[in-house]
Amino acid sequence: MIPLCALVLLAACATPQERCLRDAAAPWREALEERARIARDLARGYTFETEFERVTRYRICRANKDTVYPCWETDMQPVTKRVPVDAEALQARDAELARALPGLRATAERDTAQCRILYPETETAPEDA
Repeated sequence: MIPLCALVLLAACATPQERCLRDAAAPWREALEERARIARDLARGYTFETEFERVTRYRICRANKDTVYPCWETDMQPVTKRVPVDAEALQARDAELARALPGLRATAERDTAQCRILYPETETAPEDA
């Protein structure tokens, strides 16, 4: 998994046209990804949910360089569980997305064409040395 700061840096490096194209196609791309997730969940019969539980651990704490003492530390720990899917609800959502995809695709194509007009690619010629 790529650290969040690396993603922020990569996003900052994108040209205005690249950012515009990414944003223009985002709803269509997200709908496709959701349909793929729904298909996986339906095929598997379950999905995953992550909850966070409070865990208290006994450990050795340090007051300063020379002083240590026993203490309790409370932390949050993720617990991922299998959860059966509601097949009817997922199939209904999948059908809804299938109906919406043509419109989302048309909007993405229109918006990406607008991005190419607003931010034309400028080819830089090599400088003569």
